[in-house]
Amino acid sequence: MTRHSLLSFLMPTVMVATTSWIFVAPTNAREPFPIDPLWASADFRRAFTGAYGTDGRIEPGINTAERDVLDTVATKMRANDRTGAIATLSDNPLTSGSAALLFSLGSLHFEDGNVDVAVKSFEKALAAYPNFRDAHRNLAIALVQQAKLDEAEPHLIRSMELGSRDGLTLGLLGYIHASHGRHQAALQAYRLAQLTMPSEAQWKLGEAHALLALNDPRASASIYGELLSHRPADANLWMNQADAYLQIGESPLAIANLEFARRLGKIEAAEIISLGHLYLNETMTEDAVACYREALTAATPAPFDKAIDAIDALSRFQHWTGARELADLISNSPAYAAKLASSPETPKPALRTLAHFERVRALIELETGDATSAAVRVEALVKRDPLDADSLVLLARFREKEKRIPEAEMLLEQAARDPEHESAAMRALGEMRTRDGRYAEAIEPLKQALRLAPDPRLEDYLKAVEQVADLRNP
Repeated sequence: MTRHSLLSFLMPTVMVATTSWIFVAPTNAREPFPIDPLWASADFRRAFTGAYGTDGRIEPGINTAERDVLDTVATKMRANDRTGAIATLSDNPLTSGSAALLFSLGSLHFEDGNVDVAVKSFEKALAAYPNFRDAHRNLAIALVQQAKLDEAEPHLIRSMELGSRDGLTLGLLGYIHASHGRHQAALQAYRLAQLTMPSEAQWKLGEAHALLALNDPRASASIYGELLSHRPADANLWMNQADAYLQIGESPLAIANLEFARRLGKIEAAEIISLGHLYLNETMTEDAVACYREALTAATPAPFDKAIDAIDALSRFQHWTGARELADLISNSPAYAAKLASSPETPKPALRTLAHFERVRALIELETGDATSAAVRVEALVKRDPLDADSLVLLARFREKEKRIPEAEMLLEQAARDPEHESAAMRALGEMRTRDGRYAEAIEPLKQALRLAPDPRLEDYLKAVEQVADLRNP
């Protein structure tokens, strides 16, 4: 029987999705790399250019009438008449009962970007010939492009059971494994995929992602380095390698990578915030503030919660001048105006975020000499939500400064009723009593805080308090 080319299909080009990363705390549970660039690659097109053969176990036979239809379709395709080729198959009464013609019709629809229609054609081809290997594989590809990974997986596996061992099948199976958190299986699939598609960057990216998820960041960073030697303007690669460097503990290398991506102008404001955190961890405070400032004043500024994270970070490092600058930027920015407003209809999560910002502002005002305004701000928060444990703890600090110790203790005891804040409130109570010279009374709340949240520094602090208490009460 004459062999006929079963039309290759070219996936429509899709814009690459950007990935946002949290660099300060690398995680193994990240999203898989974007698969979209695969559809436009030359290796993908070559992998889908196959020959229709005569293996009756995995391919339906073609009779003379079907062969004539395929010849007509091939002639129209050589003339770049895809519409005519689709019409030839769609209008022919043979197509509805022919697995081969349905498969070819699905291929043409897929090439034309009509993925939904292509899926139906492949499904009909499989209904007519259940062991049609390439129909299983190509249906799986279409389903992956539709992000229907659970539906795609059994068809990929079935195509492999029927003998498919090409890089595309294995690589996409790796992608599905990674999407479900099966990183060891993903790693094996990506490596096997590269045996027949060694130049496909998506499989190298998948391998690097899997290695990082399996706690092998050095190997992952090495692969990203190889990819960067060919694609130095790819900001995502610089950021991904930075993530690997952070998992190794090489913060300076991660900073260098993120700076390169930043200068390419291809990272978002939220990632610039993360770069600022890294600078702050290296005590490069001015560089951190510059990053935060850039992120808050960008054309598309950082999300409100990320902006607050920046102020929080500077507050933890007691960089009050920088923290106040950022707080003022947020307060005066039209981009954040809606986030700073509240009404009875405002969702609770948004109210909690706004309260967080108000608390941080109050703390900054307290530390920069504007304690009166700060106290008023926190009092308003407690009035709005008497069960807001964070605000109760902060208000207790103001009452202590005002020498209203009994009221401060009452606020901390009230905050401790919230299980999530009990440890922090008890610790604050013990520390306040210590500052007040009541060492023996400080011991029990400090012990309670230590039981709830073990901390070596708190343990040392408690021992010191106990020693002083013993000296005071021999």
